[in-house]
Amino acid sequence: MKRFYKGENKIAWPFGWRRRVSYILLIPLTHLQWISIPNPMRGKDGNRENLYPVTLFMSLLWIWIYSFIIVWFTFDLTVALGMKFNVLPMVLYPFGIALRDYKKKVNLEEALEMFKLQLKDQRMSLAETFSAQIF
Repeated sequence: MKRFYKGENKIAWPFGWRRRVSYILLIPLTHLQWISIPNPMRGKDGNRENLYPVTLFMSLLWIWIYSFIIVWFTFDLTVALGMKFNVLPMVLYPFGIALRDYKKKVNLEEALEMFKLQLKDQRMSLAETFSAQIF
């Protein structure tokens, strides 16, 4: 699996110029979420389970904000272009969903390639386990 970031900090400076350009463009979104949504898995003692409700609420709030902006953008664009209100969402939203599905397909293909590379090791491990149980 490729590593694009140093360590586990996902807002760290990435490797490669393409990832750096997208990183710079997404700074307002990623950094505001990183600041406003606490990570319940991290802490000085590693035990911050009481932050799960806050994390859930802040995540829902960000989803609401993004949904509001998307609908607001669609409404204003529809008014500006003088179109009916049902035309642009029928074109714009499926296009966004198609992009998301394409990214999922690419990620699935990468995972399948990784699985094919590891398949021989997994078969050997299963054979060793099975043979140890017989004898």
